[in-house]
Amino acid sequence: MPRYVIERELPTGITESEIEDAVRRAIAVNATLPAIRWVHSNLTVDRRKFFCEYEAPNPDALREAARLADIPCDRVSEVVEVRASQYKLSGG
Repeated sequence: MPRYVIERELPTGITESEIEDAVRRAIAVNATLPAIRWVHSNLTVDRRKFFCEYEAPNPDALREAARLADIPCDRVSEVVEVRASQYKLSGG
């Protein structure tokens, strides 16, 4: 299944409680959409952006899930995983 990263721009001054509510809404919506799997997310320290990684059939499915959860979905990029363990150092 394709993997995507969603960039979500958050409103200035968003509270921890508002973030938790949004995450709960996303979990509830995702539970009704078996084709979508939330892998993990990263929140910037300044709470201005969320980067969320998902497996999904296509970007439109993720945009619809965000709409249903009433959360931002500013950019969706298809990604492939790259890990340091996939590479060997040469010459040593």
